[in-house]
Amino acid sequence: MKETLLPFFNWLGETGMGKAIADSKYAFAIIEVFHLLGIILLIGGASLMALRLLGLTMREQSVSQVRKQLGWYMFFGLLTMFVSGIMMMSSIPNKYYHSVPFWWKMGFFWSGVVFHFTVFRKVASSDKTPFILSGITAIVVIVLWYGTGAFGRAIGFY
Repeated sequence: MKETLLPFFNWLGETGMGKAIADSKYAFAIIEVFHLLGIILLIGGASLMALRLLGLTMREQSVSQVRKQLGWYMFFGLLTMFVSGIMMMSSIPNKYYHSVPFWWKMGFFWSGVVFHFTVFRKVASSDKTPFILSGITAIVVIVLWYGTGAFGRAIGFY
């Protein structure tokens, strides 16, 4: 599967966006700031939601109320991460393609996206979910998003 993506990575590096970011002194750093903002919004919202699912905080509010309050922050964070991540990747695609932590990050990221918009969303939208399912959901969402962040950070050291 990974080998089939090499042409995409090569193409991305040849785009005007990829070349412009690679040639700029500050573009990558500025984009990375937005990437970190997206991570903060997503992981921060998911962490608060997980704590609520575990019954450790915001007990005066229902689970569905907390989700309504945090949902747009998490979505905006995810969207910001996705767009800025593609921009960062376009500037040095070969580094990302050959980076083991990058592929681990992508595994956690896409698993997180699927889990977030299926199980997590359903559990966080209901006030009648059994505690055991809420707890497992909270732990899984934390592992997936923090794993994404940890492997993303590891890319810089590989």
